[in-house]
Amino acid sequence: MYAILLSVLSGLLLSAGFPKPAMFYLAWVALVPLLLAVRGRSAKRALMLGYLCGFVHSLTCLYWIDYAIYHFGGFSFVLSCLILSLLCAIMAIYPALFALAAQKFEGFPALYVFGLPFVWVTLEWIRAHVITGFPWADLGYTQTPLLHLVQVADLTGVYGVSWLVVLAGTVISGFIANYCRRSGVVVLAGMIALVLTYGFVRAAQIERLEHLQTALNVSVVQGNISQDEKWDRAAVDKTIQTYGRLSAEAARKNPAPDLIVWPESAMPFFYGINRTLSLKVEDVVKNIGKPLLFGSLGVAPSGGKVHLLNSAYLLDGGAALLGSYAKQHLVPFGEYVPWMSLFSFAKSASVGPVDFVPGKNPGPVILKGLPLGVLICYEDIFAGIARKTVQRGAEVLINITNDAWYGDTSGPYQELEISRWRAIECRVPLARAANTGISAVFDATGREQGSLALDRSGFLTCAVYPMSYLSFYVTYGDLFAWLCVFCSFCAIILRLMFPIRSAFSGNKK
Repeated sequence: MYAILLSVLSGLLLSAGFPKPAMFYLAWVALVPLLLAVRGRSAKRALMLGYLCGFVHSLTCLYWIDYAIYHFGGFSFVLSCLILSLLCAIMAIYPALFALAAQKFEGFPALYVFGLPFVWVTLEWIRAHVITGFPWADLGYTQTPLLHLVQVADLTGVYGVSWLVVLAGTVISGFIANYCRRSGVVVLAGMIALVLTYGFVRAAQIERLEHLQTALNVSVVQGNISQDEKWDRAAVDKTIQTYGRLSAEAARKNPAPDLIVWPESAMPFFYGINRTLSLKVEDVVKNIGKPLLFGSLGVAPSGGKVHLLNSAYLLDGGAALLGSYAKQHLVPFGEYVPWMSLFSFAKSASVGPVDFVPGKNPGPVILKGLPLGVLICYEDIFAGIARKTVQRGAEVLINITNDAWYGDTSGPYQELEISRWRAIECRVPLARAANTGISAVFDATGREQGSLALDRSGFLTCAVYPMSYLSFYVTYGDLFAWLCVFCSFCAIILRLMFPIRSAFSGNKK
């Protein structure tokens, strides 16, 4: 029974590290109860305990998905809970495999203490790519408050910090089990010191580079339009007026914005096709006289059919179209229905349209010679999308999103912290405009320049410094994650080559 309680405790500690409540320090010990629970257990029991830990973690960390499905998906409370439970059941597979590896590495102190962190990162990397990918709750994201620690992300991505946090857990667990006590503590202390030293030096370097650049004043506008009102055709005029009024106020402030940004689908109509509403938006731009980047619907004719695009449009101060970008990574069941033959009911139940197709052009849009990389909605959780647009020249990242789906849950807070990492990894500033919040601006070190609270309307103007510097991570991608995959493979092969009895093999149950 105590093993079950320890597994549940690990799941709760893992979730507690994420916003909310953002008790990041608990992540460093979160896996210790699970590792203690697995000691001396059979492989089947270890899998079960790891699965329980993963299910509890997913359920308590991603509960906001139930809120979105229940309130906006058209499903009953019971069915929405079942859908969330199904997702959690899938997500729990990864901690289960980690627990199995911990059980298999018993009797191999070095593999246990130093090999398990590589296994954890490998599983995070797999989760980020399997099916549509869902790299939401990577353990490294819990450490966002430690700004200098997370600067290593421009080398390793979030995976380097995940590895370090898991190493702390295996060293503590190994210390209790008398595994590599001295070497474990020395390696952990040395790695933390190395990463922190790198972080302080790197942050200072980036800040110096930033201030050699010409500032771009960006105003992000948060209209705070409720989700049920957003797609009401009768409310479109009111929506345009709200964003127009807030933008005009931002334009009158000092410093005046060089660019105004509205959120994802801020204009819930087909821009450029619905001429009446499009002209109203263009009139707003002409009256303000400032360039505008905003979200709206688009179309992509193909094969005699018209498909929907989740698009962003960039207009200059005279309302001339400078460029557009269409979202590449769509939300399953939110924007399209995968495996339609199995889930056709989801199409009729959705509040918004679910017939979107992905955009094909990952390149930046250009404002007066300045390349802007656009990330729409939860594209900010996929580091590869940000990398590609920066590789193509983007010197500023703009994330437009609509987190009204999540209500006042931990969802908007979690995604805000995840988006910050794209600025650190790519070493470019990031401005984030969210419909109901949380809107924010980050510099190229991930330091917050300002934010707008959840569920309020307003605007925020901050100076950002465009960067053309290509970080190691932008250039080489998930090289560290691939190293973890290789090391995990070697550890498993080594374990298979030398099958010795665990020190606890006489107490398997």
